[in-house]
Amino acid sequence: MRVQFPHKLYSQRLFCCRCQKVTDHDIFAQENYTTYGGLDPHIPVLCCCTRCTALFVAFSNEFCFCRKEHINSDYAKIFGHNRVAPGNWLYFKKSLKPGLVKSVFQGPEKDIMVLDYGSGPEKKVECPKVTIQKEESTDGYRLLPAQSAHTLLGDLVYHTIRDQFGVAVGMVNDGEKDKLAVLLKDKTLLFITLPLQAQNAPNDKLTQAVLGKVKQVFPQDASKVSIEVGQGVVYLKGMVRNLSIKRAMKACINGLPKVRGCVDFTRIQTDSYITDTQIERAVIALLESPNVHLFNYDVKVLFGHVEVSAYCNEKYYSRDLENKVAEISGVLALHCAISVIPADQVENEMLCKELETDLALHSIMQGAVVKVSCVNKKFLLEGHVRSVIQKQAAFLSVVKKAKTASIENRLKLL
Repeated sequence: MRVQFPHKLYSQRLFCCRCQKVTDHDIFAQENYTTYGGLDPHIPVLCCCTRCTALFVAFSNEFCFCRKEHINSDYAKIFGHNRVAPGNWLYFKKSLKPGLVKSVFQGPEKDIMVLDYGSGPEKKVECPKVTIQKEESTDGYRLLPAQSAHTLLGDLVYHTIRDQFGVAVGMVNDGEKDKLAVLLKDKTLLFITLPLQAQNAPNDKLTQAVLGKVKQVFPQDASKVSIEVGQGVVYLKGMVRNLSIKRAMKACINGLPKVRGCVDFTRIQTDSYITDTQIERAVIALLESPNVHLFNYDVKVLFGHVEVSAYCNEKYYSRDLENKVAEISGVLALHCAISVIPADQVENEMLCKELETDLALHSIMQGAVVKVSCVNKKFLLEGHVRSVIQKQAAFLSVVKKAKTASIENRLKLL
């Protein structure tokens, strides 16, 4: 499996089931991601123990580097250990639960905080003045054992019963139950049984559920795909018709209840005679079709890996475009970078439409496809023509009507 995850992201200390201790693990991904700013959810990563080389699969949304908008953000700040501001969850040691800070009043010798505990009136708490030089966790802590189901790998935690801080280092199974592994500051290693709703579904039941869904949604491809399940992880192998099906099948499985994530090892059926040049032409033909409103576009293809960069008027933007490109035969991987321009910032939109209409009706421009846009006060001609005469005629037509020579002619000869 290691060869399927060639890109090292970073290293992290995690619990190794083979070593039975916390060791350094290298984290690998199938693609070259950066963890700066977090990762999108459901990206599979391979965790490899540097001591014994044991492997296990996890997912980006199970690590604390995942983007905050994708995870449950109810981290609580601990009085005396964190700087507190309105809107924070605040926990006082020995309390029954944290409260939501509504306001903070700072005095010379003590602070007064108003907290909402969710039931009854807001509570005013007078706190002694505490000077915090350095916060170990500026976002706060997960409170254990209550928040064990929401805890992510790498989260800093506070065990309310033991009155100790620590870090989450793994999700393990002892043969019967799934558990959260936590390393406390005194080097004690705890295994906290996850609540029932956080337990992984039995492999056989989850396999049946996934197989049924795949056969229902992808009847043409289901017979060519094999499915394996282990600890909530679904492994896909086999062949699919195109990249669009490959993506859709993975997204469908990731959306099923009790699925931790999907590791996709499927391959795309392609004809050996399809070249990068043919793929590039097919992508460009799609981008130049009348119902696609893109401009300033660029297409690069290398060994079936397609990169598309383009600009689009906000009111014409469609997420379906990427799916259409993914359906093109021979596309093995796709990265689309579409810059969406607010409608009120589009330059000379009406004039560009008039120019496109004039060129489409021009007798000399038969068989040509010309798109006109205006970027940074420069008119841009994109598309294809059948002769040099058509290319020159398009340029002169825009010069005459736009009354400017600031024109970039990218029209291609077919």
